[in-house]
This record gives sequence, structure tokens and C-alpha cells, in this order.
Amino acid sequence: MDSAIRKAAEAEIARLLPYAGGETGVAALHLQTGARLGVGEHGRYPPGSTIKMAIVLAIFDLVDKGALTLEQMVEVQEVEMTYSGPIAGEFSFPGVALSVLNLLEVMLTRSDNTATDVLLRLAGGTQGVQTYLRREGIEDFDITLTMREALCVMHEVPLPPEGVSVREWMRRQPAEVMDARERTHAPGFDYRLGVRDHCTPLAMLELLRRLYHADRVMPRAREIVLPIMMRATTAPRIAARLPAGVRAAAKSGSGSGTCSDAGYMVLPGAKGTLALSIQVKASPNSMAVREAIVADVSRLICDAYVLTTPDGVAQ
Repeated sequence: MDSAIRKAAEAEIARLLPYAGGETGVAALHLQTGARLGVGEHGRYPPGSTIKMAIVLAIFDLVDKGALTLEQMVEVQEVEMTYSGPIAGEFSFPGVALSVLNLLEVMLTRSDNTATDVLLRLAGGTQGVQTYLRREGIEDFDITLTMREALCVMHEVPLPPEGVSVREWMRRQPAEVMDARERTHAPGFDYRLGVRDHCTPLAMLELLRRLYHADRVMPRAREIVLPIMMRATTAPRIAARLPAGVRAAAKSGSGSGTCSDAGYMVLPGAKGTLALSIQVKASPNSMAVREAIVADVSRLICDAYVLTTPDGVAQ
């Protein structure tokens, strides 16, 4: 990408970001040419459910080593049940078991937090995923909370007693506790930043790059994960304003005052594929406003690359 065009695109992104309120970081990479865009990409943000991309790579690392198989059946423990998602929502009684592949499917397409904690257990907990990231040289990416813990942080409630699931625990909470994703933050509001997971847009972008190029990641991972991400039914942020003929595969993340999306954009005309990560934190605005800025920035990034990338670069 021509440096003048890149600067103009980054300037327009910088103009849009204040409308989200709080702070926003953006990082984009053309996976065939290496052309980059970024604004605030070195900042640290709570990734919400986009952190599940790190769990995906850690699981496939275990599959590659022969420690797990995708067909392996895994029992869902009652204490791992959360209050949303297809597993906790559709199965009321003990005795649920799913394959690793089906756990990955619902974690990515429906952001199922029960599946996430089961996969975290298989990966050796948050420490197992953190060890994998550091061993692979992925810095500025901290995963320290299970979904059981992260949901309690987000809703600002104490952890359930030992042996009590989040599903059961949240049934006891008043209605106002359950709207945490819509909660906004006035200036100076402490939204427990110090106890949330964090990553930079650049660190997330590196995970996406490695998955796409099978760089220290088994090739089968890309063949499986990208189609799953294209089937996602969660908030269409990166995809919300894209023109006809542009496809997206993304994983969104939400929280009080936050809004994130990370994934891929397949450009038309054999112009290749983008990886991008957009993260908002500490916003005083509604989720609808946060999502609109993510969508606007994604469309701007799409247009910049479509207009400057020659046909035929796709691999």
C-alpha cells in the first residue's frame, strides 16, 4: 500500500475512533502482500470473547502433538455450566458430552462459555494457554481468567461457592446485574481493568496471521477454523457494513464498556485476505454505538485495501 494512502486511511480511522468513546485500537494486515494499517495498535485492551482465538490455537497445538484428537468425546462437568449459550441453554441435566470439534464449533459460532471452560480444562487451564503463548513468542497477550471467573468480573458479582455453577449462580442475581454488556462507563469509572484479561490488537493480529499461514500451527487448523468462523451467529461487527462480494470470518467479544472483533476479510477480485483486530474499552456509549464504530472502521479498512490492492494476489 502506498504510504500516502496508508497515512490518509489511518488519519480517517483516527478521526472515527473518538466517536466510540473511551479508547480504541485497530490493527490490520493484508495476508498476501504484508501491507499494514494501525491506530492505537500497541494499546492493551480487554479482549472479551475474542480471547477464545488463543484457546483455539492452544487446542490445535495439543492435537498436533497427539495429546488430543478432534473426535475425542469430553464430558461437560455440571460446575462448568454458564448461563448462556447452547450447551447450558439446551441441556438441563447432567450427562452431556461433546467432541473437541463440536466444542470448538459452539465456542466460535455461538461464543459458548461452557464450551470455552471445557476446552480450557483440556488445555491445562489459563496457565496452559499462557504457557503456550509465551513459548510461541506471543507477548502482550494475557489470559488469566476462566469464563467462570471472567463472567463474575464482568457482572461485578463474587465467584460462586465451590461446586456451584455460574448458571445456577446467575439465576440468583437481580435483573440489573445481567445487563453488563450494555453497561457504559462514565469518565473515571473503574471497570476493574486490573483484573481483566488483556491483549494488544497487534498480538491478536499475530495469532490470526499464524493461523491463516499455518505458521507454527497445523495446516488442518485453518481448514477447520475459518469455515467455522464464517458460520458465527454472534454480533456482526466487522461484517456489518461490508459491500456485496466481501466475506468475513470473525470472533466478537463484549463486556461492560468494551466491544471487540477479530478475524478475516476476504476481498473480491482475488485481491487477497485481510486479518484485523478492533478493540474498544472504557466507553461511556451504548453497545450499539461501539458496534457502529467497529463496523465503520472495518468498512473503511476494506475500501482502502480494495482500492489499492491489484487483482490476482490471492494465494
